[in-house]
Amino acid sequence: MARNGDGEGLPRASSSSSNAAVRLRARGDPLLIVCRCFSFITSLTAILCICVNVLSAVRSFKNGSDVFDGIFRCYAVVIAFFVVVAETEWGFIMKFWKPD
Repeated sequence: MARNGDGEGLPRASSSSSNAAVRLRARGDPLLIVCRCFSFITSLTAILCICVNVLSAVRSFKNGSDVFDGIFRCYAVVIAFFVVVAETEWGFIMKFWKPD
């Protein structure tokens, strides 16, 4: 039995193999990387949607004839803003609002 500290049951690593183990970087799961890329693309698309809908809503309200279209554009801006916040993860957004 190896209870007296002689370490018979534990494999010993040489210094070269322990240095090689330190140099190895843990790579992320490829599926998670792809999902994060899609999340980034989705949030960029939602930001573009916000910009386009804000401009379109301003043009609708300036004409005065398309008030309902402008109102629907405002709803689209709110939904797109929610998508941006949801895709960029709540923790990242909330850390700026957290009191110190």
